[in-house]
Amino acid sequence: MACLQTNSSQVASADVLGQQILSSSKKQKPASLHGVRNVTILFTLLFGLSVNVALSELAAAVNWPDGYVVPEGTTSPDGRYAVLVPTLETWENDESLAESNYLADVQNHRVLGKIDKVDYFDHQNHRGLAVFWAPQSSVCAIENDLEINDSSFSQTEIGDRIQKSLDNAMKKQAHNHEMSGYVSPHFRFGPDRKVRVRALSQNNPKQFEDVKTYYALFQGTFDLAAKKWTVTDARPINADQYDAFERAYADLDQELEQTTFENEESKAESLDQTMNNVYQAAQFILPPAHFDTVKKEQVEWLKKRDAAPSVDEKCKLMEARIKALQELLW
Repeated sequence: MACLQTNSSQVASADVLGQQILSSSKKQKPASLHGVRNVTILFTLLFGLSVNVALSELAAAVNWPDGYVVPEGTTSPDGRYAVLVPTLETWENDESLAESNYLADVQNHRVLGKIDKVDYFDHQNHRGLAVFWAPQSSVCAIENDLEINDSSFSQTEIGDRIQKSLDNAMKKQAHNHEMSGYVSPHFRFGPDRKVRVRALSQNNPKQFEDVKTYYALFQGTFDLAAKKWTVTDARPINADQYDAFERAYADLDQELEQTTFENEESKAESLDQTMNNVYQAAQFILPPAHFDTVKKEQVEWLKKRDAAPSVDEKCKLMEARIKALQELLW
């Protein structure tokens, strides 16, 4: 989708729009859940239990299943935990096994238990399994969120609130009570034991010309200790804002790692476009007084960037600035 965006290099005139065509090629990305309709896909929050004899015994009773593998990208940062799913061959022999996905302690070759409402087998067509781990490997989000404590965990469903909030925002915009969207979620796990969720939704991901497209943005915070939402907000957005948030919520380091640029100038153009997207997203989200401060900071920062002695130095400055602006969205 072409993206018209506010150009953060022209912050003195925030309404100036510009379109850039980049010269870069991307490596193949791992499969993810983005763009998959979330009507039947649920996000679940799993909380570690210090004492849970029944669940611990249940987990201990689950044998390591034959014909199961750890999908690429699902292992925790410390290498201890991962998700187990059946292989295609195993699923072909017994299709019911697609509904049996497990959380496992792979270092100790121990199954911790079955993950509810996740049905996936390895390399499933038109499906993906996206896993987002917290740095300390104690919490992750898959199609479910997980918090792990030794050999036990419990589950609390949170996806329904995200889906309904986004759908309601789109229904008001479309004046259609049957409206439902395709959700792209993003998670951040804080040291305060709260999960911050940002999600985008649209009803026409393939961009069929005869279908009018509607978009929505969800922002929420789920308290792990209290097991409840403390903040939820969903609002309709337009196509330009959707494109801006989609780029703004992306992992910049991963994007750069997966992209091959023709030269440093091409990389600088790409970074400038990303910065424009994040700047536009911040303009939409932040209260006017807060954004006025950001705008003034951006003017001063641009002077520093433009004075940089090389394109490489400008790229480094833009990477740091993009990450600083991204933080404002959380």
